[in-house]
Amino acid sequence: MITEPQIKGQRAPSGPALAIFDYWYSKIENFLNGISALAIFCVMLLGVTQVFGRKFFNMPVPGYIDFIEQTMVIFAFFGIAYCQRLGGHVRMDLFMAKFSRRPLYFFEALATLVGLLVITVLIETSWLHFMRAFELGDSTIDVQLPIWPAKLVIPLTFCVLWGRFVLQLIGFIRLFVYPDAKVIAVPVIEDVTVQARHEIEDALGEEAAKQAKFDETYRKKGKK
Repeated sequence: MITEPQIKGQRAPSGPALAIFDYWYSKIENFLNGISALAIFCVMLLGVTQVFGRKFFNMPVPGYIDFIEQTMVIFAFFGIAYCQRLGGHVRMDLFMAKFSRRPLYFFEALATLVGLLVITVLIETSWLHFMRAFELGDSTIDVQLPIWPAKLVIPLTFCVLWGRFVLQLIGFIRLFVYPDAKVIAVPVIEDVTVQARHEIEDALGEEAAKQAKFDETYRKKGKK
């Protein structure tokens, strides 16, 4: 139900400071999300190696479970800020879609503020968990991999998410004050028709999306 207002591949903006900062901050989020995708690919290769090694050579990968546990935190948390930027997390769109302009931006800002407060608490607690694992020298059971690097990932990625929440809070407050301003640094809600058109475009290409738009327009004219 949500889409990113910025167009992919666009040049660095030269307008408001918020747009400039959001553009370069998005680069960091894209980079982390790319690492997350690479981690998923590596886990897939490791899983294939484990299956073939155990099945045909009776040689499983040593510490396979330990490596999987360590890499899970990468693809689970490295893309969290990227997903928040796109509005990809679970949302109550059925409720929010009933509002527009100032009421919508007010509730969006309120929800973003709550998320900001929650993630602030989580940063502190996850950092304490990291420090405890680092000081105790906690490790995995099989091949004794140190756990603290994986636990360090969580507060660091939460800090990136915290920055995204701050940008979105500023963006929603700005839109609340100036409802007609250009949408910057915040996701926007799509209606069902626009969402379906974008999904068609992603799956079948731009020409298919144009054809679907034409069919929808023709259907509406036929009803009139």
